[in-house]
Amino acid sequence: MTNTLLTKKFNLILFSIFVSIISYGFALTNYSLAIDSESPAYSDYSMSLGRWGTNLFRYRIFEGHLPYFTLLFGLIFLSLSSVELTKIFKLKGVYSYIFCTLFLTFPQHAYQLAFTMQADAVPFGFFCSVVAVNLFNEGIKNTKNNTSLLKLVFSCLLIMFTISIYQALIFIPIITYAIYFCVNINDEFQFKDAFKKLFYFIILLIVSVILYYISIKIFCPPIESGYLSSYTSGDSNNRIISFYNIWVDNIWGNFYYGDKTFMIATIASLILFIFFIKQKRFFVLKSFCLLFLLIGPFIISFFISNGTNPPRLYVGSGIVFGFIIISTLKLIREKYIRNILFLILIIVLTNIYFITNLFYSSNKIFKHDIEVAKKINNTINDKFSNFDENEDYVYFYGALPESNHEKLRLPNSEVFGGSLFSWDGGNNWRIINFFKFNDIAYYKFLDNKETFDKIKDSIQPMPLWPNPDSVKKINNVVIVKIGDTKGVQLPIE
Repeated sequence: MTNTLLTKKFNLILFSIFVSIISYGFALTNYSLAIDSESPAYSDYSMSLGRWGTNLFRYRIFEGHLPYFTLLFGLIFLSLSSVELTKIFKLKGVYSYIFCTLFLTFPQHAYQLAFTMQADAVPFGFFCSVVAVNLFNEGIKNTKNNTSLLKLVFSCLLIMFTISIYQALIFIPIITYAIYFCVNINDEFQFKDAFKKLFYFIILLIVSVILYYISIKIFCPPIESGYLSSYTSGDSNNRIISFYNIWVDNIWGNFYYGDKTFMIATIASLILFIFFIKQKRFFVLKSFCLLFLLIGPFIISFFISNGTNPPRLYVGSGIVFGFIIISTLKLIREKYIRNILFLILIIVLTNIYFITNLFYSSNKIFKHDIEVAKKINNTINDKFSNFDENEDYVYFYGALPESNHEKLRLPNSEVFGGSLFSWDGGNNWRIINFFKFNDIAYYKFLDNKETFDKIKDSIQPMPLWPNPDSVKKINNVVIVKIGDTKGVQLPIE
């Protein structure tokens, strides 16, 4: 019996990995450098953001990101997470395979996996979250047992570690346990026991957050408040209305490119709601749980007031997407399931199309940036025969206009539509690292205030790239003017 269960689980793992590789096949074989991934991993990488877990992965273990392997590693742990979720949600047979397929192909994951600097760390954190919920469910059965207590402690530490990788991952154990709670609302449901376990789980989450807070005080420098507080720095008026509009766009698949199939889960939830009405028993509780699942993955947008709501924050949406559709399928008689599989196949292929198109678009922009970088480097070398990468500085002023790569960008594709020459309105640190990462040139970053002061007043009259006169050398500084408006300031300014 045990061998049979292990074989079934192993088959499901292999199937899930296969689905992941098929879904991200283009991304695996056509590397594209995403925004934020151009920066090399230093000893304090991500520490100022309180993400010491990411630092452990990115710097301590793997010593930087690696094309292909980093994404492959992430896909494997995302696949393992999907299998663990089927165990928690008590899915068996064809339902477990369908859930894994729906979950793994949901395009929201792409917005995390696009970042090479965390494409492995975040899925590993995802896996830790799911395992933590599983350990909690096993440990809470008998708190008088030492082994059970160890499971609870380990569960708490895993959630703490998950948050240290990426703070938004706190939503994974919350969404996962909420679904576990829903699954157990059946004829044997006991209010007292269920809410007692829920109370203990909330306590576990609180303790995990406290431990995380202590850990960043021990391991990390002061948190980069400018980055974190920027999300709440905008106008907070009508926040409820703003969140409602964002939420509606999300559940109907209109918020970001690739979100469209979530509309099917929303329609399926309406079917479930009608079924709850007919079933009568536990109607209020089940309806409340369903509403929580539809709101939970997106609630983080309620606290964001600067208008920036990147899709990568909605980490729990893929779980909800898969679970709601599976729950609706379970209402259908088994003899009709085969007829429904064709619809599932269409959903999955649509998701894979969105994922592939996102990475294909990003790859085109990446190649476009490579060509721009090579032309700039050739211009510098042709114009200045005495240019020395070790002695001379290179300073980029402004950013390429959005129209430069607009035709390559997909609508509402956020980071997938970003060019290193346009992001932040022009960022010297990003641009120079882009040249280095792609082995085009190893320019010296302008870090001398006196030198900068000598050239800053000479920039405005210069024409824009690709005019040859947009590249000018003053003393030991090569100026490249790619935009009319100055971008991110240098640290020395």
